[in-house]
Amino acid sequence: MGYHLTIMKYLTSLATGIALFFIIPLQAWGYDYQLYKNHEDFAIVVFPKKYIDKELDDYIASISFKAIESGKAVMRRGSKNENESLMMPLEVQKKHSIEKFIVIQVLGRNELLIGIYDPEWGLTLPSTPHRMDALKKNIPKTLNIFRGGNPQRQTRLQNHHLIYAAVRVDS
Repeated sequence: MGYHLTIMKYLTSLATGIALFFIIPLQAWGYDYQLYKNHEDFAIVVFPKKYIDKELDDYIASISFKAIESGKAVMRRGSKNENESLMMPLEVQKKHSIEKFIVIQVLGRNELLIGIYDPEWGLTLPSTPHRMDALKKNIPKTLNIFRGGNPQRQTRLQNHHLIYAAVRVDS
């Protein structure tokens, strides 16, 4: 009886492994991403591309990101081999000299999952969906964190117009 139970556990594990091997790649093939980039080589990757609405696209453009490439999303892990998400292929990231980026998964009308990729921190994937208003508050903050301690320009929105203001970084 113990022998049959061991075989059943083995076959169940094998079947699960085979299913994951085929299902995850098929799932990745089904999603296109849209890659946006700014002059600082920061990027925003949004998938599925077909669910990007005008409000999200207009917002990304308003903070000086331009659509530069799209294609099939691939499953990738963070730089510390933690977490996993669909995003642009590594070759595309290297081609455009992108080190830090924001990953946005569109779940539905006004529901977004937002992650952050930084080679130092890895891939951060919060599990709580956000709405556009939270995205509009947090993307400028994230970009300023990406800029680090270097004296850079801070992104701020005022009356739906993009304004750049110099920031003094205290040591």
